[in-house]
Amino acid sequence: MLLQACGGAHGRSQYDFDSATNSCRTQPAYCAQAAGEESVVPRAVRTFATAGGSAAAAVKILDAALKQQVTEALEECADKARTEVILANFGTRSPTPQECNEQVRDAQGRTLTRAMQLGNEMHRVALQCAAEKLNKLRPGGFSLEPTYLYDLDSGKVTWLSPDEVARIRQRGSLGELKGSLVPDVVLHNGNPEQVQAAYDFKFPCVDIGKRPPWRKYPPGHPYDGMSQDEVYRQAFGLHEVPQVIPYLGAGL
Repeated sequence: MLLQACGGAHGRSQYDFDSATNSCRTQPAYCAQAAGEESVVPRAVRTFATAGGSAAAAVKILDAALKQQVTEALEECADKARTEVILANFGTRSPTPQECNEQVRDAQGRTLTRAMQLGNEMHRVALQCAAEKLNKLRPGGFSLEPTYLYDLDSGKVTWLSPDEVARIRQRGSLGELKGSLVPDVVLHNGNPEQVQAAYDFKFPCVDIGKRPPWRKYPPGHPYDGMSQDEVYRQAFGLHEVPQVIPYLGAGL
């Protein structure tokens, strides 16, 4: 397989290409201003539909055949993202564990690991790819990196439009976004509050031949002790939320 992992067994937490939300949880100093919301990776693509209109009516049904098409499309996007980013940075070899754990600075001067930096790049490529494919497969019936507030006690889920999120940031009220859920891909019936399926891209830096476990939220977090997929499933009423991983595809 192109771009095989290097080295032996290593701690997964050191070498993950994970979402910006997970990066914030593992390195809170790096994302202190994000207040728990996925603000490190710029929203390269925001695709969403509002309730009502012919587009919403056209995507009301999500059958097994279409869901499988969407899943396969996202798997292709994950493969494309890793291949493009690794080729651009390392040629035909994979980064070593040492390179994955190396401290680097982003364009804003913030310190992060190379694994996080590469993971951010892969997410941008994967989301752009997803937008192109899903606009053909399910126009009006998906969102990329939508933001939801979830109250664990009441079970209430509130979708925040990109404009609402932007206003919160402009006000500097980032505490309002603490504990927000930002899945990479959500399928819905034209209304982002009516979630039908959700997916998260994961990009391990090394050990790419095995599926990483979902991370647990740290002490002090609103979802303390719960895993990311557990919160997704509970909030959105889903039986499963697949991880989409290069070469391994979508799985639990």
